[in-house]
Amino acid sequence: MRLFIACDLTQAQKHELEVIQHNLASYLSGTRWVKPQGLHLTISFLGDLEETLVGAIKIVVEEAVSTCDPFPLKLGGSGVFPTVAKAKVLWIGVKEGEESLKTIKNEIDKGLERLGIKTEKRSYKPHLTLGRIRYPLPEKLISRFLEETGAYSSSRSMVAKLVLYESRLTAYGAFYYPLAEVQL
Repeated sequence: MRLFIACDLTQAQKHELEVIQHNLASYLSGTRWVKPQGLHLTISFLGDLEETLVGAIKIVVEEAVSTCDPFPLKLGGSGVFPTVAKAKVLWIGVKEGEESLKTIKNEIDKGLERLGIKTEKRSYKPHLTLGRIRYPLPEKLISRFLEETGAYSSSRSMVAKLVLYESRLTAYGAFYYPLAEVQL
């Protein structure tokens, strides 16, 4: 099973991002946009794991958030991975709630490591993937994306739960199936 832990967005936030994607599609051709129903904020990507670990992972998440209260989340700003010159991923950042997300991820990673699950060693940059670029685009188009979305600020929501998802890759894109929810 291909697993990840994430927090969901509100319908209003998903709609806001869908409008942005629609506007960007006019000049960022060849970009594979994340479907609105698939928009989420990944906290920890776990990769391919055995189904028998799902229960233990849920316990790790419960322990990691046991002292956390719901917190506000506001998306904003934008960026690309890896660089403007070689952009492959277009993303929207987090304006409010970033420190809470980083703290939660750190606690989850500690628990996952105790289970023998490898975690990402790169510094965690909370972000939401808007789209993936299929082939290189001119830097001027990527710069335009950054200029147009850099000042973006979403509506505010409250993160009150985390979700353990299974990701199934198909010819029609990725589909996400919730396996467990953990309340903050």
